[in-house]
Amino acid sequence: MTKPQIQFSRKRLLRLATRLMALAGIFALLFAVLQSCSLPKNNLQRFAQGSLKKLVVMEAPPVQPSRAFNNKQGQAVSLADFRGKVVLLNIWATWCAPCVAEIPSLDRLQGALGGADFEVVAVSVDRDIVEAEVFYKTTGVQHLKLYHDMTLGLGSDVRVTALPISILYDKKGREIARIPGEVDWQSDEVAALLRTVLEDN
Repeated sequence: MTKPQIQFSRKRLLRLATRLMALAGIFALLFAVLQSCSLPKNNLQRFAQGSLKKLVVMEAPPVQPSRAFNNKQGQAVSLADFRGKVVLLNIWATWCAPCVAEIPSLDRLQGALGGADFEVVAVSVDRDIVEAEVFYKTTGVQHLKLYHDMTLGLGSDVRVTALPISILYDKKGREIARIPGEVDWQSDEVAALLRTVLEDN
């Protein structure tokens, strides 16, 4: 290879390397922008203290279930019906002591935050919806709507191992975090978590 040819090859390699570096820079910038636009899931683990000490942010959470459950009128409903809202799914039963202790707190949370941007969806897995309905009446539940899943399939879909379980979904139906066990939904930790989630949605 002649000297001019060697110099030409070096120039081509230099130009190619420069272009590759510029492309890598563009991809890095795009990645950073996309990361800043998405919900900082890993940062939510910082709320795992006090009443939220069991909060879990899963790296690969299950897809939001498409399985239908029933409303008080016996009509089929699914979580997809709540798209556009941050959803707090709570699976509970009247035979579960921590569940019944938690329902009044969830009722107050729905009363305080429920609306166009947020909804508590409490789904009873009792054998009969009447059991949950009687419980709502005797405890004075005012804000929570009554939902029922007699198949127990919803809990299976979200990989529930014990009740109660609460799962937060963003407006697109993606799981944000989950909290097994009873939670004080009026605690400072919950207020800070929900404020962050709603601001990011």
